[in-house]
Amino acid sequence: MTVFSLQRTRLPWIAVACLCLAACRIEIQVPTSGVARTESGSMVCTAGQTCSVSVNDIFFDETFIAQPADGFTFTGWSGEQRSLCGGSSEPCHLSTESFADSEALMQILEDPDEVYYLDPVFQSEGFISLFMGHSFFRPFAEGMPFHAERAGIMRHEQAVVSSGGATGSPEALWNNTSKRNEIQAILDRGNIELFAMTYHPDYPGLTGYRNWIDYAMAQNPETRIVIALPWLTNPATVTTDEYAFRSEQIMRETYEAGIDRLRQLYPETEIFGIPYGLGAVELRRLFDAGELPDVKVLTSKTEPAIYRDGLGHADDILVELGRLIWLRAIYGVDLNTYDYDPGYSTDLKALAQSVLDGEDPVYNALYR
Repeated sequence: MTVFSLQRTRLPWIAVACLCLAACRIEIQVPTSGVARTESGSMVCTAGQTCSVSVNDIFFDETFIAQPADGFTFTGWSGEQRSLCGGSSEPCHLSTESFADSEALMQILEDPDEVYYLDPVFQSEGFISLFMGHSFFRPFAEGMPFHAERAGIMRHEQAVVSSGGATGSPEALWNNTSKRNEIQAILDRGNIELFAMTYHPDYPGLTGYRNWIDYAMAQNPETRIVIALPWLTNPATVTTDEYAFRSEQIMRETYEAGIDRLRQLYPETEIFGIPYGLGAVELRRLFDAGELPDVKVLTSKTEPAIYRDGLGHADDILVELGRLIWLRAIYGVDLNTYDYDPGYSTDLKALAQSVLDGEDPVYNALYR
């Protein structure tokens, strides 16, 4: 008996079944939060590895098992396109026993270009976290305890250290003796598992990030690093199209390039991002299209708005959206089924999910 499913395809069910069984190569990408292995012991794909399993005859019969690391749970096999056992949380049994009876299956089995995927998804039971940043960062850090608990992430703990504007950037916080001592005292406990920092354009280099990563790794080499990217300041001074263009430019040239470089410098460290600033771009697009009924104006201190002042501090709807993006980015919560009502007619949970899932998961999804 073969247990599997292939997600997000328009092929008829029978064709889906045949293609699933007929993959001549199975690729398994394992996050650093667990291990995948075969029941027979013929393969062990360790944390952080991508493994390839050849399936080229009618005698293939293996059961794949996902084992989470301490502090994580296995939530199921990924449901991405061309995935095997997608959505199931049971061991994945794959067999080619019946292929000899089908010429079509044999042809696919012999095709070296046929590749399917079997990726385990692990979710943290909660991180002991340190968040440091500015006023475009702090409201989202402060919202994590509520959302983590509501989502069933009961082990979440955190400390927050902030400073306004550019003084909340990693380099400025490092250069501020009082703030540096406060943050280092938290890191000195040696139990911080997730260390999140922000970005400010006044400090575009990596000096501050490197200083803090070096210090954090010295206290706990297992610390995970997150870079949270906010939205642009002074939003009302440019059109939505210009705002979106500049946001995308910073995403590619600064944020993603910076994460790439940090990963080169710290190859043994998990470094990810939260591009929650893109939420502001999507709200603006909806507002311009007349599809954001919860907001009356772009900026206001008294009326429902996206921003509450000219600098661009978040009004309530942007805070709600950003907190949902953070929850999914850090803990992989499926916002489509998350039992929480933000209180807006706009579906902020679906919007947050689409904002994050629309970006390259290589950069923005810690849980994968």
